[in-house]
Amino acid sequence: MGDSYSQEFKGSGDNFGDEHLKKRSLSGSNSSKEIRKAVEQCLLSSSGTPDVSRKNVKHLTEEIHRLPGIKYLHLEGNVVSTIPEDLFPKLPHLVWLDLRYNKIKALPPGIGYHRQLKTLLLEGNPIKELPTELGDLTSLTALNLRHCPLEFPPKDVIQKGLKSILCFLWDSGNGRLPCMEPAASEMPPVERLNLSELLQEWPNEEEELRFQRPEEIIKDEKEEFLAAERVGAIHDFTEAGDNRRKNEQLSSESAGLGRIIQAKRAEKRRSVAEKELKEEQAVLERRKKQVLQCHCLLKVVI
Repeated sequence: MGDSYSQEFKGSGDNFGDEHLKKRSLSGSNSSKEIRKAVEQCLLSSSGTPDVSRKNVKHLTEEIHRLPGIKYLHLEGNVVSTIPEDLFPKLPHLVWLDLRYNKIKALPPGIGYHRQLKTLLLEGNPIKELPTELGDLTSLTALNLRHCPLEFPPKDVIQKGLKSILCFLWDSGNGRLPCMEPAASEMPPVERLNLSELLQEWPNEEEELRFQRPEEIIKDEKEEFLAAERVGAIHDFTEAGDNRRKNEQLSSESAGLGRIIQAKRAEKRRSVAEKELKEEQAVLERRKKQVLQCHCLLKVVI
């Protein structure tokens, strides 16, 4: 370890320092193990979405770089305090990043160079400042900052919504007087951004259900109501789909039965026709025999 780390334990006793080093090593090992497990499961499955939520992960290890093509990454409910500088360059296709309820105090400046990230969830982190480079993230369409003690940008900018935040950060990073537009009516307040504002951003139904999952963390009654409505809508849709499939199956079976009946009727008509033909042939044979008998009798008489 460096001198700064050694000074941290100066006068505290060698045993305490050794114990702290051991704990740090174990936490790093556990983080690597959980991330490696999620990466391997992702590689073996067809989902393409590693889920490292609520695994007590403290550090993002390089194992995650084995999935450079991932679009969705779930890290909610851990104890991650820092985001590696190379996370965004190593994951260039990321469009959805869930970092809710961790210990993150800052975002790396490299986030501004990303060109795909659309949804960034930071709710419940002790972050006080957003990097000015975030203003360069033109692809961003959803930003969740609920329960974050932000001081920069100021609260009045945050209240005006995502577009105002990006504009403020961009101006601040380029040495300009920060703009205070657009008006709040153009975008919803970001610190109040919740499930209803993100509905159009769900990558798929599985991701939506995963977002709603931590009920002990998200206790907002309105969100629970919306989630319940969503589940009800999904149930109704599923039931309607089942009924449609049943009707299609019945229609298919009816059509198949109709074809069978028609085939049997045609076969019966063929049988009747063959029987009539055989009877006519038998009648002709009998007549031919009678004619031959008549000829024989005439010859005898002559």
